[in-house]
Amino acid sequence: MPIIALPLPRETYDAPWKGALAAYFQEFMAFYFPDMGNAIDWLRPPVFLDKELPQVTRDAALGTRLADHLVQIHTGDGNKQWMLIHIEVQAQQDCTLPERMYVYQYRIYDRFRHPVACLVVLADRARRWRPSSFSYRWHGCGARVDFRCVKLRDYARRVEQLQTQDNAFALLTAAHLLTQQTRGQPQQRHAAKWKLARLLFARDWDRQRVINLFHVIDWIMRLPKELEDQLWQDIIDLEGRKAMDTYVPRGARIAMMRELNEAREKAQREGWLEGQQKGWQEGKLKGWEEGQAQGRQQGLFDGLLEGRQEGRLEGRQEGRQEGRQEGRQEGLADGLRLGQAALLARLLAKRFGTLPEDVSARIRAASLDELQAWAEAALDAGTLDEVLPRH
Repeated sequence: MPIIALPLPRETYDAPWKGALAAYFQEFMAFYFPDMGNAIDWLRPPVFLDKELPQVTRDAALGTRLADHLVQIHTGDGNKQWMLIHIEVQAQQDCTLPERMYVYQYRIYDRFRHPVACLVVLADRARRWRPSSFSYRWHGCGARVDFRCVKLRDYARRVEQLQTQDNAFALLTAAHLLTQQTRGQPQQRHAAKWKLARLLFARDWDRQRVINLFHVIDWIMRLPKELEDQLWQDIIDLEGRKAMDTYVPRGARIAMMRELNEAREKAQREGWLEGQQKGWQEGKLKGWEEGQAQGRQQGLFDGLLEGRQEGRLEGRQEGRQEGRQEGRQEGLADGLRLGQAALLARLLAKRFGTLPEDVSARIRAASLDELQAWAEAALDAGTLDEVLPRH
């Protein structure tokens, strides 16, 4: 049983849907498009071509898609041919979707020269938005692409029935609908999630399948921290701590937040020390220069050697004090910025691999506010471009 690897995204359904589609593709087809699922030769495993998809569609990104896959399958009919299935999960109503499906379809076909079937799962809440084609015509000339859609809200009256089915996507559809129905109602969502968890753990399924599906449901049905902690304690009481050691909800997020806070405190300490040293050195020089100038003016004014010496002394003291204060402030700001920049580069490299030079340069030149905003975005982003869009 494959393990669904989920990154740390924003509060969307992107990571859960992409992971579940890859792990349970046959169940996806059986649940949403059973006629097409029956026409696939499952003895020949499907091949996911998701690495090819960005190359095909990189300059055709019209609108915002939630999750997409490109899958190579073999048909089970007499032709025994292979073809491609392009799947998109659309979270919100988007008027550009039909055009985007048209563009993707012809670009995928142009790349592989094999038939392409386009499927869309509409996860939005709109009642009447159900696109299924894109076309244009002019004086007998034109083009058209048809694609199939399934609307999750159509299952809203069958939520109880969905929770009893064995198909993984019946359970995930129920989780999605219950999340929409309990928006702004954390107690009701907690109750619904706890019920799904109990039903899931009661299934006579492979252990990894249970863990995978609970992982996805956990990301879909987000709860406030106190209710999340309560749910987790209930699960431990139900399943036993040892039995659930393989699943740690949002552990990576907690560890990363702790590391970020510790690094911020370290940067503040180092920045203060660096600022103090820099302030002392610059203050000493500035105090000497200002003291010398003021000493001359005072000496010229009263003609007295004593006045000249007193002016120098006072000038040095005042200059040192001002220099130290300014130096500390400047040093603290630089220290904080340098510490935050180093931390952000480390986090992004850990999340997304070696950073391009232009990204590293942007981080080094960024302000403290920009660095802090990027660091917080890095906790949830699924790609590097979501943190620092590259134009």
